[in-house]
Formats: sequence, structure tokens, C-alpha cells
Amino acid sequence: MIIEDERYGGQPYFNYDVIDENQHVHVSHECTSELYEFVQTHHQIRDRQTHSQLQADLVEHLWQKHRAN
Repeated sequence: MIIEDERYGGQPYFNYDVIDENQHVHVSHECTSELYEFVQTHHQIRDRQTHSQLQADLVEHLWQKHRAN
């Protein structure tokens, strides 16, 4: 039996041990709308009342899904 190596799943291999010293990465320090929206959503989810409601909704969803089976 032949077992093929599917480790990389057709994706090109990237060697993280070798770093291009000449590569310059630009880091933005501006507050973008995407970042602001992410932070707002994060704070909403961390809110105890919202967390409890999301948890209850998930439990209800799982009960409905498994009752059908």
C-alpha cells in the first residue's frame, strides 16, 4: 500500500525558519472602521447580558436541531 504525503494539501510549502531580511512590512497605526467595528462587537459579546442571551440562543438552537433527528 502506498501512502501519499498530504501534509500541505496542495498548498505551497513555506519555510518559516528563513526570513527575508530585505522585506519591509508597513504597519498602519490608523484606526480603521473595520477595527472600530471589531472592537465594538467584541465589547458587546463580552457584555454579561449579551453573552447570556447568545448562550441561551445557542442552547435553544441545538435543542431544535437535535429534536428533529
